[in-house]
Amino acid sequence: MPGAYEYRWDYANNDWEKVPACVTTKRMAAAGSVIAGAHKLYWMSLNPSAALSVVELTDDIAALGVVVFDHFNTARDGHMMNLYPPMCFATGIYLETFTNMTSITFGYI
Repeated sequence: MPGAYEYRWDYANNDWEKVPACVTTKRMAAAGSVIAGAHKLYWMSLNPSAALSVVELTDDIAALGVVVFDHFNTARDGHMMNLYPPMCFATGIYLETFTNMTSITFGYI
């Protein structure tokens, strides 16, 4: 139906928001800035290169920020990580730590 949208309740802001039809994706093979500015992270696809992989994200545009998300995996299993509700970043999404990883693909708006 044209003009019809799916909405989700945003508990943090006490308001309804449109659910996105698609997300922007970015694949990274090293630590660094994913995207600057305010964004919402919906999912990550993790592809470890070895066991004992570590991923840390900061809400920043440069290194050495405060870690707001971390993930540790003891096996070499790749997996999809859905964040529901999405994780909000005010300054930017920065991949701070990228240990024993081949790549990470981010899905964000």
